[in-house]
Amino acid sequence: MDQDRPLALDPSLKPGGLSQVVPLLQVSDMASALEYYCEALGFRLTATWPEGEPPRWAHILREGVHFILTVDLGTSNREFIAEKGNGVVLYLVTDRIEALYQELVERGALVVQDMVTFGGRTQFSVGDADGYVLAFSEPFAERG
Repeated sequence: MDQDRPLALDPSLKPGGLSQVVPLLQVSDMASALEYYCEALGFRLTATWPEGEPPRWAHILREGVHFILTVDLGTSNREFIAEKGNGVVLYLVTDRIEALYQELVERGALVVQDMVTFGGRTQFSVGDADGYVLAFSEPFAERG
């Protein structure tokens, strides 16, 4: 799959097949969230909506990991959860855990869990202003 194309589908999949999960994170301040994700975490902004106005929806990408950031668009039939990311942890798997940790610390990421090894793998976690936690982990061991 071309990792630089936003929301690209794997052409080897049969029609209707699933190819990836793209989490949508509701943020309280789009400008601050974009600055943090792009500057501190190294993501790249690839698309926004509406065009020519302050974004209310944004697609970001880093090394094949996609996120959509949004503010409340008023399209839900229920109120959004006020605490936004409370309890949400997203795991991002990497084979270069130590280098990534150093990079994100140098960029000013908010480290909420220092490097720790358990279960045979090393991980660390960063948080954002809305309470979402990104846990960066070495690959999980396969059973079997």
